[in-house]
Amino acid sequence: MRGHSDPTGALLLGTGAGVFFFFKGFRRFREYEVVEDTPRIPIRSAPMGLVHVRGKAQTEGLIRSPITHTPCCFYQVRVERWKSDSHGGNWENYRTENSSARFHLADETGRILVDSNSAELDLLGSPPRIVNRERLSNAMGTGASDQELLQFIEHMGVSQFAGRAEQWLEKKGPLDDPGREQGRQALLALLHQIPEATHGGMTLPTDALEKLMESRGPLSDPRKEQQRQMMLERLRQMKGQSIALPQMAEGMASGRYRLREYLVLPGEEYNITGTCMENTADGEDRCFIGQGQNEKTFLISCKTDVDSRLRLRRSALGMVLGGAALTLVCLTLLLWHLGLF
Repeated sequence: MRGHSDPTGALLLGTGAGVFFFFKGFRRFREYEVVEDTPRIPIRSAPMGLVHVRGKAQTEGLIRSPITHTPCCFYQVRVERWKSDSHGGNWENYRTENSSARFHLADETGRILVDSNSAELDLLGSPPRIVNRERLSNAMGTGASDQELLQFIEHMGVSQFAGRAEQWLEKKGPLDDPGREQGRQALLALLHQIPEATHGGMTLPTDALEKLMESRGPLSDPRKEQQRQMMLERLRQMKGQSIALPQMAEGMASGRYRLREYLVLPGEEYNITGTCMENTADGEDRCFIGQGQNEKTFLISCKTDVDSRLRLRRSALGMVLGGAALTLVCLTLLLWHLGLF
């Protein structure tokens, strides 16, 4: 005879999830109010601070999306993993990866740089792709094969780490110390190439490594300085070559996955609500739109203003009402189970 498991843990988890979604709904409702109260302005008139603009996406260098291989300005890939349980199973969020590319938004008055990191996306998703290491198939049309997608999933963790480190280093500079600034630039160049290296054969060029080693010296410890010079000499002898990175474990992407990508396409119109900030990096762009330090609202949408606001409002109401209902139901069942109700 099969024994019944104690539901206390599941009910506590459900109560906590309900409280979480309840308060997240209020945060989403505040975001809706911010978007509602921020009028759309021409790009040329965008002041420093929270702005709402609309224009066509532009970029000087298109990137290829991982799933459908579509040339785009920006992509986000959301990966879910199938988790089996006693009731059959369900899809759970596994990882999300954004491209690190920046793009411009242009209207009839001008254009502005967009740093899409940390943006909330309201974009149309591609049809989902389901891959399973035990049942590999060929590429769908002109898109990626199942094996390519499993490789992409394996390398997502490395790409995410490199992207976050690159973003942190960009915010730190430029530095007053020339030597440290040289090291920061070399490390930025190295981090920028890591995602491409992991997706394209797990190798890195020696040029970026040589610049990084040069910026680290001379060292006060003679023994360490000698080791640094030996490493530099070896890198100079390997000029123009690449260094292989350690391969990841073969079974890291074992299991069943569902992938979907969301794209910002060149020439298409988008609404963006975010913070306009001064651009301290080198380049012709005086300012850019991104997520502010104080105001976190940063939304990129392919929909009209009305549809975008309606989605935010429905999402906020759904979280508040759904979170409250889940909390009350789980709390009632928990009290009844414990004999307190």
